[in-house]
Amino acid sequence: MKLREFLLWFIFFGICMTAGFLHGILPQGLPRSYVSKPQQVRILLTDEILFPESLQKEIEEELNVKFIVTVTRNWETVLVKTVATPSEDLILLPSFWAETLIHQKLVTPLDSARTYFYNRAASDFISASSAQTPHFMPLYWIKTSLQTADFQKFLSTKDQNPLYLIADEDLLLKHFTFWKEKNLLSQIQGKKIIPMPLDQIGQTKNSDAVFETSLKDEIDGQSVFYQSALLIWGAIIPDKSSQKVLAASVLRELTETKYQERLLLETPFNSALSTVQGDRIPLHRRASHIRELKLKETLLLDKKNPEASSILRNEFGITL
Repeated sequence: MKLREFLLWFIFFGICMTAGFLHGILPQGLPRSYVSKPQQVRILLTDEILFPESLQKEIEEELNVKFIVTVTRNWETVLVKTVATPSEDLILLPSFWAETLIHQKLVTPLDSARTYFYNRAASDFISASSAQTPHFMPLYWIKTSLQTADFQKFLSTKDQNPLYLIADEDLLLKHFTFWKEKNLLSQIQGKKIIPMPLDQIGQTKNSDAVFETSLKDEIDGQSVFYQSALLIWGAIIPDKSSQKVLAASVLRELTETKYQERLLLETPFNSALSTVQGDRIPLHRRASHIRELKLKETLLLDKKNPEASSILRNEFGITL
């Protein structure tokens, strides 16, 4: 009996010594997953650029979690995955999509994240409803603009030059409705309309084309032909998530300045976080820059139009 007990203790100490040795020699120490199995966190993204795979891997290692990621721009899919039991644990999406889900009481308050919400989210991006009970964590924003010196001249030419527009069905529908009201629709439809993913904003080069992009400074005279929009993206935790506390921990880690300042420079976005203001971040990419822009006639999308895609397709011939 004593020999058996001695052997068990010997094996136990051998395992401890081996673990300590590996922890000391491995570059990153002993992985947490060696000790405990990573917990799964279901994440839904409307655009991959909102949470790149490289950053996912870093946070997975930091928190000892495993992300199960779905990327979709389909509103019905987002809705289904939000009402399911259990639902997705964390969703990164446009603010007006989030507001629609919040209005339908499908989003949990960020109670466990309240402190860092108020410490990190810039006050200009906190809605009146979130001032008391936050549900949506703002992360990024842009004010859209057309990258052209003379949009009227672009429209008047008979060439079918490309017009690159951000691939958001609600924003596109607003644009085409505006152009129809201004009797510009035939000129617009005479161009080659190219829906552009978020990660392509500011990346594609074509001297004959006009691009919808992120505005740095105000441009006079453009509003007659184009409706500028304020777009905001952020995160919510669905009410039916089975991992609310863990999802809040992921969101807390995602909003850490070390990640956000690096990620911001790899995207076309500006930051909605007051903490992102390092020396490498240009002034026009910071949250405070929104105060330098004119918002009086800016298009604000406040709710998701579930019929946007079908109207675009049936009335204007645009398919995403």
